[in-house]
Amino acid sequence: MSVENPRKSRARFIVEEIGKIKFDRTPTAVSNDPEYFEHLPQIAELYKDTEFWHGTGRFKFSQSGDVEDILQGMIKEGGLMPREDDWDRQHGIIHTVSVSPSRMYARLYAGMYCPAGTHIKNELGTRELWGYYFFGTSGILGMLEYRPNLRQIRRGDDSSSFIPDFGKKTEQWVSKASVQKHNIKDIFLHGTDIAENYPILIGVKHSAVQPTHGSRFINLHEKRTESPILLNDISHIEVPRARVEETQVVLSENGHTEMKILPIEFGEEYCRKFPFRKLVGSSAFK
Repeated sequence: MSVENPRKSRARFIVEEIGKIKFDRTPTAVSNDPEYFEHLPQIAELYKDTEFWHGTGRFKFSQSGDVEDILQGMIKEGGLMPREDDWDRQHGIIHTVSVSPSRMYARLYAGMYCPAGTHIKNELGTRELWGYYFFGTSGILGMLEYRPNLRQIRRGDDSSSFIPDFGKKTEQWVSKASVQKHNIKDIFLHGTDIAENYPILIGVKHSAVQPTHGSRFINLHEKRTESPILLNDISHIEVPRARVEETQVVLSENGHTEMKILPIEFGEEYCRKFPFRKLVGSSAFK
């Protein structure tokens, strides 16, 4: 009696789970909103001018447990500044900014800053769908790239073989959004416990990022750069519609009245016209 290779078994499980989740692109009420129609030409132009995406939130917990304003910090520093990054075993410790060629990948990260399990009003695709696809496919590639041994796979700790100290890293990363002891799946599904928080999606212009190449499983859906992404390199910012005015005030008070801000709900609606394979790739809006 033959025993199935655990790597193939894990890959088959991920593919089957993705297949179970429906990708519903049915237009929502936003599609009939006059303001959305008014913004459509601008959205199309801004998306064509965007090569990469970065998902974050308005607030995070510092290492000391204090609540920090990410937006104010970004303005003060002049953009997205490289932070310590030791997720890729090929590089060791370097300082990078992480972006993605896929809006939906970055949107998944922005969504974790929705408080108390809330969602973007017309969020496109379930977080389970995006999570299984993006992390599942990168996980499969990581296993093929670094080939953890069968004992590691059976114990369920295969990720630690190609991401050193995976458990410790994820615990530290999750603590930025929540004081609860969430695993990765829970933080994406249940979000932050900072009540006043909200998601922020940042578009980055063409040629603003010079990627630092590393492990294939990381490069599959992310690009890391060791150079800052300056405010002038940002094509636009998306936040919940109810937070647009608040975000505009913060930027205007700091002298950045030219920064374009869109309701993230409009972006979700615009993306409904594109097929799944486009949204997970790098050329959806070209």
